[in-house]
Amino acid sequence: MELEYLKTANSPLLWIACIPAVVLVIVQAFMFAKRAWVTGPKIGVTKHQMVEGARSAAIASLGPSLVIVIGAVSLLASVGGPVAWMRLAYIGSVMYELPAADRAATAAGSTLGTNNMTMEAFANAVWIMCVCCLGWIIISALFTDKMGVLRDKVAGDSQAALGAIAVGGGLGAFSYQCFTRILPGVNKIDFGSAQLWAIITGFIVMCALNVYGHKTKAKWVAQFGMTIAMIVGMLVGTCFM
Repeated sequence: MELEYLKTANSPLLWIACIPAVVLVIVQAFMFAKRAWVTGPKIGVTKHQMVEGARSAAIASLGPSLVIVIGAVSLLASVGGPVAWMRLAYIGSVMYELPAADRAATAAGSTLGTNNMTMEAFANAVWIMCVCCLGWIIISALFTDKMGVLRDKVAGDSQAALGAIAVGGGLGAFSYQCFTRILPGVNKIDFGSAQLWAIITGFIVMCALNVYGHKTKAKWVAQFGMTIAMIVGMLVGTCFM
């Protein structure tokens, strides 16, 4: 049975509200493509090179696009079709959208994708998903040319240190999301929980894929590994629902 808040989240009115945002993205992409097509010959790029470049870009986009489409399943089930469509058109990252929506719902006293999810919590989730990503846009617009200086100050000449900081932040965020489901209460683990077994299964699959990718140097593991682990984890989790 459809959750009460999802009836509003999938309503025609919300679809209509999200259409202008997606149209804006499409128009922007068209404008960039048109400008590139006009500017190319002026800087010495031949028509054949531009056609080959467009073909290569189209083929290269299939993999990331497939990852987004598959990953969108979890977002559709949490915030509905219109918002998922709009957010992925803008950001294209389930890795950002889901944690943002989950934390916003938790802050509003609800749990994303469950019966206790209220309309206020849903509105809060959508608001946070939209507002929190503005930091990327503002930073990119104002400080892109200064990123090299900041990088040198934070990590010095060590690229390894910079990578460790980025990975550590991501691990901390995802670990928090996992452990709030493994340990819903103090010293309390529900071994019949679908979320628990989805996390365990996803972890095992991800580790196995990492080992396989490291040994075989398979590039598809880096692109599709997380999505495969998510899907397998969700399938196993449904067995405990």
